[in-house]
Amino acid sequence: MGPEPTDGNFGTHTDTAEVSVALSAPGGAEQVASGSAGGLSARRAARSANRLVRSSGLWLSLFAVSLGLFIVRFLIPTPVGQADNRDGPRVMCDLGVWAVTHGSPQWFRYAYFEFAPSVSRCAQAGRYPTSQLVPLELARILTWAVGLPGTVNLIALGLLTCVIASFGIASLATGLRLRLWAQLAVAAAAWLIMADAAFFDVYASPFSEPAVLMGLLLVAAGVVYLGRGRRETVFGLTLAGLGGFLAILAKQQYLILAVPICLTLVLASGGRNSGGLRQFWTARTKAAIMVAVLLATMTAAYALWDRASNYATLLHRQQVVDVVFSEIVTTHDDQARADLRALGLPPSWAKYAGTNSFSSVSVRHDPLYPRYEAKLSDGTIAHFLLTHPRSIVSIGQHAAIDAQKLRVTYLGDYAPSAGHRPGATESRVVVLTWLTHRLPKHLGLLWYVPLWTTMALIAIAALFVPHGGIWRRDGAVLVLCMTGCAIAAFIPVAYFAGISTTRHMAGMNMATSLAGLISIALVISMMHQALTRVLGVPAPGDSTRRPRIARVAHASLARMSRRQRAGGVP
Repeated sequence: MGPEPTDGNFGTHTDTAEVSVALSAPGGAEQVASGSAGGLSARRAARSANRLVRSSGLWLSLFAVSLGLFIVRFLIPTPVGQADNRDGPRVMCDLGVWAVTHGSPQWFRYAYFEFAPSVSRCAQAGRYPTSQLVPLELARILTWAVGLPGTVNLIALGLLTCVIASFGIASLATGLRLRLWAQLAVAAAAWLIMADAAFFDVYASPFSEPAVLMGLLLVAAGVVYLGRGRRETVFGLTLAGLGGFLAILAKQQYLILAVPICLTLVLASGGRNSGGLRQFWTARTKAAIMVAVLLATMTAAYALWDRASNYATLLHRQQVVDVVFSEIVTTHDDQARADLRALGLPPSWAKYAGTNSFSSVSVRHDPLYPRYEAKLSDGTIAHFLLTHPRSIVSIGQHAAIDAQKLRVTYLGDYAPSAGHRPGATESRVVVLTWLTHRLPKHLGLLWYVPLWTTMALIAIAALFVPHGGIWRRDGAVLVLCMTGCAIAAFIPVAYFAGISTTRHMAGMNMATSLAGLISIALVISMMHQALTRVLGVPAPGDSTRRPRIARVAHASLARMSRRQRAGGVP
């Protein structure tokens, strides 16, 4: 077998390090051969400058190509978005604007891009804070700057979201220290994920989902830079911090994302070479702790608002009604009445099985509803699930089946002026959706749980398999973070939301897709290393560079010896 590879990585880019080689001098004394300090520093500075130029050029190229393709995908032949299902005013009325429909049906059928002020309509709308307001405020400025109709035009929002997505893709691909072809492959695959109709349709929509989708991409791109030098760590923390803000504060259901994101920021920023707890008390880690504390503080503030707000309380009660009568009480038999008793609710409410808060016949109109209204809380649902473990599996399975659909097809994607039938959906890029739909439709948890487990094991293996390239550590951190985010995002939607599960699972599916992409790259890398070792193929770091350095050092020693014998100055 050949020498053990030190860099047996699929596509790994290896920076040539300066190495001192100990050789025996002709006189028997051992000397260390190295270049002059000045020459060495100059060469290292030149290489560093060249790498920076190449990396910047690659980043700009990836950003420009990605953005250009996104714009074509968004606007040609006609803009695409997503119709409102009556949730939009919760976000848009924070800006005091309402969709301009020109007499067409407002809900479900058509996507509307032009929004204008409407005090009377927004006066009746419930509202909640969301990080999506930041892109919307920027879109308001962009609407005015480019002369689009309306106070806020969602075409401007879609363009801005395309810019953010392109920034994230370029940063992710260049942050993974791979060879050029591998970086291009990662960028192309990431673009196909972000451009898939399952996600892209909401980029120019009145919902809060764009914030969580962009936020997760920025977090994924940012964490690969953590634990490096000062410049890279600052860039990574900035990227991941902004992404964490967008993702965590998109809506109440995503507050739980603070746990995996903040943990990743702190743990991944530790020193790579120092051992023990000292690696978590460096300047890099202190900066990461500051960012994590800031995100945790904003999360706590949102949670306090959610607890004190009357509208949030009303919203939670609606969601509990949806969970109870769409997921738990689904039949009119004795089991339904027993479940209602366990929930502390009247057994007679079994007649509402299969309904939700917005059904024409709903428990919210029952005479007993005011008496039991206080029982309709997340705590009631949590207690029921803990005391009825079978419900955890059955409800989770139903939610996972809905999530496996990946994209929403009951909301139209075109404006009335596009000439499509009401409720028509677009399919310009559906690679991820097509692949997912090749799976059996009712796998549900039998797909997601093994997938999450496998990705986590791949990441752990990548961290501990010896002689792996430095990119694997970065990729493994990304996979563990996104897998944690996927699991965390699944729980509140599956067990505490009740309806619109497919749309609400967009964040979970995004995190799963990003983790899956890098997991595949890690598997290829480890398989390549294993095959290299089995076949005895010399590794670049072992069989080419070091012998060359040794030859140069030996020649240098020979010249020094000749000069000494000739009476010259060594």
